[in-house]
Amino acid sequence: MAFGVTIENKKKLRVIKTARTEKTINNAALKGFKPLVKKLQKSDKIFSKYAVFQNINTGEIEVEGDYRCNYRTKNMSEFITVIDWTFYYPYNFKSQFAAYLIPKDIHVGERVFIKDLIEDYVGITWNQGDTYRLESCEAIWNGNDLEIQYDPNIDRAQLIG
Repeated sequence: MAFGVTIENKKKLRVIKTARTEKTINNAALKGFKPLVKKLQKSDKIFSKYAVFQNINTGEIEVEGDYRCNYRTKNMSEFITVIDWTFYYPYNFKSQFAAYLIPKDIHVGERVFIKDLIEDYVGITWNQGDTYRLESCEAIWNGNDLEIQYDPNIDRAQLIG
């Protein structure tokens, strides 16, 4: 199961909301927001793994995402691997585009907080190979776009285990 890391808005910056459907984007535009529409592009740096094991006696399967999976604690002779360890992009969005909702009164150079990032940045790496997306980050409005203030040395966590 995919998860991500959310950075807290510790500086209490203005929050920029994200709309992920045509209807919500249009509703926001009618309320005076400037939708900054972006295409969703999955990053090849973000992936998760799974394997499927099947009990040869019952036919039941176990889906695992951890190399230390629990099928090893059972009688190994009762399980076969039906799908070996496979990496995949673990996120699914309803639309292939989204928009940051830019308020009318935003100022050039204003630092803001994006709670729901459209772009893929790595937020968590796991020593078993999985990486997960960063869900929120600070940005600076340059008058035309939001400059995401991502720093992998600060905004990325490392899981070990």
